[in-house]
Amino acid sequence: MKKRVLSQKAQAVSELILAMIMIVLFIGKMYENIFHSRALHNIINYGAPFIIIAISSVFVIAVKFRYQPNDELSRELTLKATEIAVKIELCVALFCGIIMHLQGNRSGDEYYRIMGSDVCMFGAFLSGVFFAAKSIIFLWLDRTPKAEEEE
Repeated sequence: MKKRVLSQKAQAVSELILAMIMIVLFIGKMYENIFHSRALHNIINYGAPFIIIAISSVFVIAVKFRYQPNDELSRELTLKATEIAVKIELCVALFCGIIMHLQGNRSGDEYYRIMGSDVCMFGAFLSGVFFAAKSIIFLWLDRTPKAEEEE
């Protein structure tokens, strides 16, 4: 059985879908922690099967399809996208750190604690931001200019 080849754009889209799931999970967890809301907790619990299905579909794509080998242009675009994505990730981490600090000072708690699960979720969030930024920038850099499409 011969595996079909998955294009560079399709790879970027599948990474983007997985990254968006990671970002949504972090936002849900932080919303629950900040506002002490159980409603979003219940939504995440009921939505967990769909999240598992989405993650497993990414793995199925990885198993059933063979990735297109990188050519020189795609390697160059990936390096540019990675460079910009790292800068975006650092800015998002700084912004989230400032927000967490301000929220902790405003909470009125004598001991504002960040739990280990929060750190794990923050790590997943940062990797989601990195993969999303890298995929979006790669897709943006890999687009065909309108002048070439008309020819």
